[in-house]
Amino acid sequence: MVLDDRDKEAKYPKRQKPTNQREEARKVATPTAPATPKRAARPAANAREEVEKWCKTCLDKGVTGLRDEFAREIKRYVPADMQFEAFKVNHPAGRNRYQDVPCQDKGRIILKPPAPCDYIHANYVATPMSDKRFICTQGPLDNTLIDFWHMIIQEETDSIIMLCNVIEKGLLKCAQYWPNDVNTSVKPSDNIEVVNVEQRMMMADDQSIRLCVLKMKWDFGTPQEREVRHYQWIDWPDRGVPVIKGHTPTELLSRVRGTKKPIVVHCSAGIGRTGTIVAIEYTLERLLIGLPTLDMDKLLKEVRDQRPYTIQNDAQYLYIHRVLLNYFIVKYKHEGLRAKDVMEKYDRFVVDYEKATA
Repeated sequence: MVLDDRDKEAKYPKRQKPTNQREEARKVATPTAPATPKRAARPAANAREEVEKWCKTCLDKGVTGLRDEFAREIKRYVPADMQFEAFKVNHPAGRNRYQDVPCQDKGRIILKPPAPCDYIHANYVATPMSDKRFICTQGPLDNTLIDFWHMIIQEETDSIIMLCNVIEKGLLKCAQYWPNDVNTSVKPSDNIEVVNVEQRMMMADDQSIRLCVLKMKWDFGTPQEREVRHYQWIDWPDRGVPVIKGHTPTELLSRVRGTKKPIVVHCSAGIGRTGTIVAIEYTLERLLIGLPTLDMDKLLKEVRDQRPYTIQNDAQYLYIHRVLLNYFIVKYKHEGLRAKDVMEKYDRFVVDYEKATA
């Protein structure tokens, strides 16, 4: 299956009566377990050594080596046992945004009553810190808004990361599923309401990410409510990478890292930009708890095993490395990486990266 440039949205018929596949789907609902432990198996004292080895290996490969690695090992990789029966059954009902981006059965989120159906195009992605660290999903469609908010309620999510705009280059990429202005609300259904109670830029000196504090209210027999923080990255181009300015991605991840609930991440298809930000956190977690992390191609395959087709191109693969190098060498000025020869390689990497992603 080849992923094409999606210059226009697929067209679907009106939503059909929900197909009940809950019993069948539960049999394949467990996410693929990564080849990494769920808790730190080594003391954090190893982190400095692992970070230094990772950065030096990355710089030795350089931009050309990383691009070759992506083309050779990752670009065409899909899980050998991937099945997507629920995706196919629900496609005629218009519940999938793109027909060439399947949602695999293994690890998919299964919605429970009172959701109108059990299906949503979303998968759990585990990291070293948690079996259900992320939920990677497509941008909601008008006819899947209610499914999306049922998922937020069911999974007890309190953080949403949105990596796209509603409209990009004149094309609809995601439904306006949340209230866009303060003191306004949306009602996905008669018993669910979402209110925008506060809105600001996440960082005063960076206009890339807008934070909305949402209050969810629902009543399925007992009135309940929850605060949900909605982070929208507004200048990350589709199938591309944002301009490096400061430490925006790692700062964003630091804001949500403390939650114990699944973090919902989406762009339009839920694989490119979504997979990129998830892969940065995945790599960070391994490094910061002192786990060997040199085989980035294998780590990215672990992510793809859970959410197929994540990280769509070599620019996004390069961006992961560029962000982490910036984090360790520039922000934290790791002492083992300040030698003249290392800094010369880093400066060359930055120049080559800018040329490769221009």
